[in-house]
Amino acid sequence: MADRTNTDVIKAWAAIPQENIENFGDEGDVTRKYLLNPAIFMALGDVRGKTILDAGCGQGYLSRLLAKREASVTGIEPAEAFYAYALHREQIEPLGITYLQADLSTWSCPPTFDYVIANMVFMDIPNYASALLNCVAALKRNGALIFSLLHPCFEEAGSEWKKKGAVEIRDYFQERPVKQNYGHFIHRPLSSYLNSVIRAGCTLHQVIEPQLEETIARQYDAERYRYVPGYILISATKSS
Repeated sequence: MADRTNTDVIKAWAAIPQENIENFGDEGDVTRKYLLNPAIFMALGDVRGKTILDAGCGQGYLSRLLAKREASVTGIEPAEAFYAYALHREQIEPLGITYLQADLSTWSCPPTFDYVIANMVFMDIPNYASALLNCVAALKRNGALIFSLLHPCFEEAGSEWKKKGAVEIRDYFQERPVKQNYGHFIHRPLSSYLNSVIRAGCTLHQVIEPQLEETIARQYDAERYRYVPGYILISATKSS
């Protein structure tokens, strides 16, 4: 996005109150706990002994879950407040996680990891194509890139479902920033992400549109995620 830089986005995330970071939960928020985490773990399978990069790890909840499943985990996060919290948690609850503070779009690493996971990250990065390429470069041959997004086809907020019983999409093809509580995410057509993965030398392996189980949807008044996917997870394998 010409009018928004990675530095702008990192500053916006750095402004999130500390209490929000601390209260995010050991399994993330409701949608991560019941939609994204199960999809990620299904795509991963057994991670014991595997090297995993949690790319854009935030406060480190997923890194910690992976380490508890006996993976060797590295987390990378650019925003100071999130990075500091992740480091603090590792100090008081050592799990062997290595944390790095860096911007994925400029960071580089030799082929090191069996898996790179970018959980709800690429849509927040203006220069996402470089970030994606750097994630692929960090994979061993036949390693897998797994990333999740707000579903580009159904991005409208869940609150709109409660008003209309439907999700609308307008101006789908235009790449554009969308205001959220802190900063913006960037809407891009789904084909932009899929074609970027293919151009990076990866083979698409699996696409998951997680659906919220009926009783959970009722419990959290979140029927929108029962009937229309709010998220999409893509798994691709590095072929060379």
